[in-house]
Amino acid sequence: MGFLAKASALFVGLRVTASYHQALQVSNSRKSSLLDARRDIRNAIRASAARIQIEDGFWEPAYAARSARSRPSIMPKFFTQGSFAYDLLVDPCHKPPQQLDLDDGMYVRVDYLENGQPALVAKTLFALVEDALRPLCRERGWILDTSKLTCVRVQLNRESHVDIPIYSAPRELAESISFGDAQIRSGQFAKRAGRLYAKLPSDQIMLAHRDGTWQQSDPLELQKWVEACVARYGEDFRRACRYFKGWRDHRWEHCCLSSITIMAAVAEALEQLNGTHRNLDDDRIAYEIAQRLPGIFRGELLNPAFPGQRIVLNDWTDDDRTTVVKASEALAADMHSALKGTANADLVVQALRRAFGERIPYRPDMVEILPTVAAAVAAEAPALVPAPKVTNSTSG
Repeated sequence: MGFLAKASALFVGLRVTASYHQALQVSNSRKSSLLDARRDIRNAIRASAARIQIEDGFWEPAYAARSARSRPSIMPKFFTQGSFAYDLLVDPCHKPPQQLDLDDGMYVRVDYLENGQPALVAKTLFALVEDALRPLCRERGWILDTSKLTCVRVQLNRESHVDIPIYSAPRELAESISFGDAQIRSGQFAKRAGRLYAKLPSDQIMLAHRDGTWQQSDPLELQKWVEACVARYGEDFRRACRYFKGWRDHRWEHCCLSSITIMAAVAEALEQLNGTHRNLDDDRIAYEIAQRLPGIFRGELLNPAFPGQRIVLNDWTDDDRTTVVKASEALAADMHSALKGTANADLVVQALRRAFGERIPYRPDMVEILPTVAAAVAAEAPALVPAPKVTNSTSG
């Protein structure tokens, strides 16, 4: 049986009442607060960067043995990454413990040793950033979190934080790159979806770990993949990612289901639709994706930003996989109940709210019951999926 109800207005487009998509948006004032904090954090780190060239402790032995003058001067550059950068930020549902997050990558241009490792010591770079930020945190009442393996975290308040991961980039290739300036003519930048990003060799971008190790990691590859998805699937991709990130945040306070896993699952579902999503309203797109999520989560979902590597995104424990799959089955059943299982507008809204939470507006007057023979006769029975018993799991 076909669709009995149309509820696209509840997802996007309402004017008097906030639609679901609008309710997921982060206010401009809160974004501005994050950007103001980012500016002050960057300035504090830059003000301390002169120490790197001078102090031997920042350098591996081959460079520590040199005079300070013969070592390259290091001035960090910054590049915001993650959901904030590629416009997929979603206002958390449970505040706290869920928080707004701005990831601001710090890049140091440095020579690499013969073993392929950066000439700088990862541990001391963490110490530099933390020493630079302590006075600022005391002044602002922020909390400096030094427990993270791959970043320094500044806790701004109970609802937001800024993470500073530290990357190295080869000096000879990154010397002229300004991550904030539009030096397009140099050929070292590419423009996608209105953003500029530096073209650096991915295999030579290294992420510092607090234990002193470096790991190959290029966050710009993920951003390029997101922009490629927007080019392929349109803005439907971004809205759908927000919808299902909102579902996750409503369903769990903490969860193994990471944002990149949701994004990859949405892209896979849209790929399975083979372009037919372009003719669908947002309620139908959400329905079609929801029906495909259980199968996608049961299978192996690889990181699409690194197709040459086998990075499994949903490499969960058996218990976590069962939890996520059952929750996605319940989501699919609720979407079926809402759009195919009833010709009652109140029941449509109730089913959508079971799925996505109270950020779906209670506006049965905006639900259109389709004038079909099926609607006049009877509603199709929804798939019987028991409500899963869900417990908190480690955040992904």
